[in-house]
Amino acid sequence: MALLTIYHALDPILRKKAKAVENIDGELADLTRDMIETMYDAPGVGLAANQVGLPASFFVIDMGVEKDKRDPRVIINPTVVMSGEIEEGEEGCLSIPDIFASVKRHSLIELKGYDLDQNEIRIEADGFLSRAIQHEMEHLNGSLFWDNLGRSKRDILKRKFKKKLREK
Repeated sequence: MALLTIYHALDPILRKKAKAVENIDGELADLTRDMIETMYDAPGVGLAANQVGLPASFFVIDMGVEKDKRDPRVIINPTVVMSGEIEEGEEGCLSIPDIFASVKRHSLIELKGYDLDQNEIRIEADGFLSRAIQHEMEHLNGSLFWDNLGRSKRDILKRKFKKKLREK
């Protein structure tokens, strides 16, 4: 297994809408193992394919995040089939390290997709896990969490992020 490069927020790959995965095969399984290793090393709870340079519709997520136990999953070609009320909560992103903001998300979602064995899966999530899944889904649509903020707040965060990049 290998650690992958996580592309930062200003890279154009993060603005590309992901394409549906057509072949669920061993190559994809190998890539997702590397993504899981990268996600935990970063450290994070989710990682979308375009964050590692592949505009494909899948992500990895730690379903055990609220139970303090690792339970990594791969969700391929996900779609949200149901959502609940809106709530606000703080978010960060592996592509925008050390930058956090309060973002509005659905408190409950139901997600449909496929696993690596090509089985259709359905996941109902609430709380932090719901937020994390929606965050990864946004990546697949070519969007970042700060796109949900007002223009002035987003501009402040972008300036702060660019400053951090220059300091590295």
